[in-house]
Amino acid sequence: MTAFIFRPFRDRVEILSDGAAYTPDGILVGISDKVRRSEFIPLAIVGSGPVPAIDALADVILKAAEVTGSVDETIELLSGSLAACAEAAKHDSPVRIAMGGISETRGPLCWNFQTFEDDSGAAFELRESPTGFLQGEMPGIDELPELGLTFDDMLGPLEKAGPAIFEYMRHRKRPSPVYPTSDPFYNVGGFLDLVTVTADGYEQKRLVTWPDEVGWPIRSTIGVKTKPPEGGIN
Repeated sequence: MTAFIFRPFRDRVEILSDGAAYTPDGILVGISDKVRRSEFIPLAIVGSGPVPAIDALADVILKAAEVTGSVDETIELLSGSLAACAEAAKHDSPVRIAMGGISETRGPLCWNFQTFEDDSGAAFELRESPTGFLQGEMPGIDELPELGLTFDDMLGPLEKAGPAIFEYMRHRKRPSPVYPTSDPFYNVGGFLDLVTVTADGYEQKRLVTWPDEVGWPIRSTIGVKTKPPEGGIN
C-alpha cells in the first residue's frame, strides 16, 4: 500500500511508513525501507505505486536537491516541472509522492502530488499540506478507546499513536490506493518505521515488525507459495 503519515511539528517533520511491497493481487514481494532521503538538504520522500516509477521520480527530486542545495528551491523547481518528472517516470504508471522537509524560510512543511487524477486532486499538481498528509485510513473518534488511544494522542508525536493506527489499517482490506478499482486485500505489512526530519538530518526508529513472508499474501494463513514476480507495488 505504502501506508504513511506525514506530520509537521514546530522543529521537525515525522514520517510513519510500513515496509511492504506487493503485487496488484496482494502477494508480498519485498520488505524494505521506503523513505528516501536527500544527503544535501533535510528532505525525505515516500512514494506509492509501481516501485520503478517511484524510484525514477524520487531520483529526479533528489537530483534537484543536490543541484539547488535548498528545500525551497527544490520545491519551486518541482512545482514548475512536474510534467517532465512524470515523463521521466513513465507516468502511465500511477504514482503518489509525499515529501517532508525543513524549509529555509518557513520551517517544517509537507507536500504531495500524484501522476493521476482522483477525488483527492488533479494530476501533476504539487500541494502543500500544512497539517500533514495521510495515505491509508484513520480510525474514527468512536473507535479510539478500543485502540487504547485518546483524541489528544492522535494530535501528538506519531510514536505514541502510530503503532495502533497502523495495526488498525493492517487489519482492514482495502484496494490499492493507486489502483482504486482493484479488489480489496490486506496491504500494510513488513514493519513500521518512524523517520524524523530535522534541520540537522534524520533519525529512524523501528516501532513494529510483523511476521509477514515474501511470496505470501499479508496476513494469509492459507495459500500456495508462488515465485515472487519482479517489481511490485509500494
